[in-house]
Amino acid sequence: MPLMIALSAFSSMLCALSLPNELFLYGLWPLGFISLIPFYIALQHAPTPRRAALAGAIFGGLHHALTSYWLFFYKDFAFWTLGSSTIAYAVVYALLGLYGNFLLRVESPSYRPFVFAVGWAAFEYLKSTGFLGYPWGLVPYSLSAVPIFLQISDITGVYGLSFLLALSSAIGAEFMQSRKPKPGEAMPRCAAMLQKFPERGLERMGSDTAINASLFFAFSLVLVLAYGFVALSTPIPQKTTLRATLVQQNTDPWLAGELPALSSNIELARKAIDENQAVGGKPIDLLVFSETSLRRPFDDYRQWFAQNPKPDPLLPFLAENGVELLTGAPIVLNWDTYEATNSVILLSPEGRQLESYAKVHPVPFAEAIPLWEFSWFRDFMQKVVGLDSGWVMGTRLTLFPIKPQAAKGQSIQFATPICFEDAFADLCRQYFLEGADLLINLTNDSWSRKKSAQIQHWAIARIRAIENRRTLVRSTNSGVSCVVDAWGRQLYEMPQFEAAALTVDIPVYENPQRTIYTRFGEWFAKFCTLLLAFRVIFDYIGLRREKACAIPANVFY
Repeated sequence: MPLMIALSAFSSMLCALSLPNELFLYGLWPLGFISLIPFYIALQHAPTPRRAALAGAIFGGLHHALTSYWLFFYKDFAFWTLGSSTIAYAVVYALLGLYGNFLLRVESPSYRPFVFAVGWAAFEYLKSTGFLGYPWGLVPYSLSAVPIFLQISDITGVYGLSFLLALSSAIGAEFMQSRKPKPGEAMPRCAAMLQKFPERGLERMGSDTAINASLFFAFSLVLVLAYGFVALSTPIPQKTTLRATLVQQNTDPWLAGELPALSSNIELARKAIDENQAVGGKPIDLLVFSETSLRRPFDDYRQWFAQNPKPDPLLPFLAENGVELLTGAPIVLNWDTYEATNSVILLSPEGRQLESYAKVHPVPFAEAIPLWEFSWFRDFMQKVVGLDSGWVMGTRLTLFPIKPQAAKGQSIQFATPICFEDAFADLCRQYFLEGADLLINLTNDSWSRKKSAQIQHWAIARIRAIENRRTLVRSTNSGVSCVVDAWGRQLYEMPQFEAAALTVDIPVYENPQRTIYTRFGEWFAKFCTLLLAFRVIFDYIGLRREKACAIPANVFY
């Protein structure tokens, strides 16, 4: 029991260290290949379903707490954001522990590592899908510092790497348990420790089978690296460039207030525009502020924006510089009930709202509260948790048209996923299917207070560029503000937690042929999920048949 707990906790720590964290900002990527070994062993040797569930709960709860530690800084809701979510994920991973223990015990040694890898890829996909989906803490993001591994995402999505890394850990765990000491040789310390587990008939993998599994893994790894090398070496035709000024205000409107945040945006933007003109730079096509930069609905407060902030009001500033502004702002749908959307709006130099997009995937329980229509739940959220209401969810995907100076009159279209929407692969894929040429993400992560938290978000978001071979622009409040090309490489980046503005030329790729991922989405993850479901059913049926055919020991007496 203590050893099983220690293995589960140790595995979660390895996972946390492999991902971006405060000790190693971009994580320790080699740990991604071995981080699940202790958890695999704990699940494999758990003597009862209850112990397996406990192993899963310890791993999952600690893993979530160690990788999403920044949730502690969400206003005054630390208990609800980090505490309750840690408890919730302990329950989710407890169920994973039950299934994992069942599969690893009934599966033949030859297939155990592969079933575990398929199951892990399916689990990470299901964990990241839907309204309650949370794509943080996935093992593949341990490879953020090694872009060559990530290129396969335009075929399998990120879950192809989930499979590969889980398979690596499973094979490593089997090797640790399959080696037997030679005559007269002392048993390795790790193997001796494992002898403390009750086996209950669990069959060990033979060394030949482990070698065959290792060869399959090595072959797959070589293919991934070879594909990455070819992808990074293959140019993509460029349609045009979009010249934009990205503004990173570094003042959280929650704390600094509305006017200081807006003043910072305008001051930084003016300085960047003046510097561009001073060096004879090309005209700027688009000015981009971050999420929540405007705290008032623009159309309802047009006169206010014409006079504020003093002494440099927003609307006169736009008219003076003749540039369109893309910014985060609320849109009120009903003033009586104050139903509003968390939106992005595009303003013309004349101060007209040209287009808007309302966030369609809000943060559950923070931006959108389920069961709000029930008075008992509404009272609990308001009186106990302290949340008055959430945002209204958007109903459509919006593409913003713009005519860059470099495009010679031709129009391009960009989409604007808001904040953590850029972590959802299928949502971003839909934008490209609708005809978007690039993504411009507006984010406010300043409340997290940690560089590693913002790097985690960036590491997840950059995969969207690789999956679809398109550009991703991130204009954030405090970081990571950057331009990511179609291979996931940083073209421009601003320092985190520093007020800055940067004028950049954003590549817009032609790429007339959509990637396999863009066309078919999460086909690999869904295939793994289907395969796992059939395997569970077949293993369960086989187990029932074995029990039914078993002859009682006293049948001949």
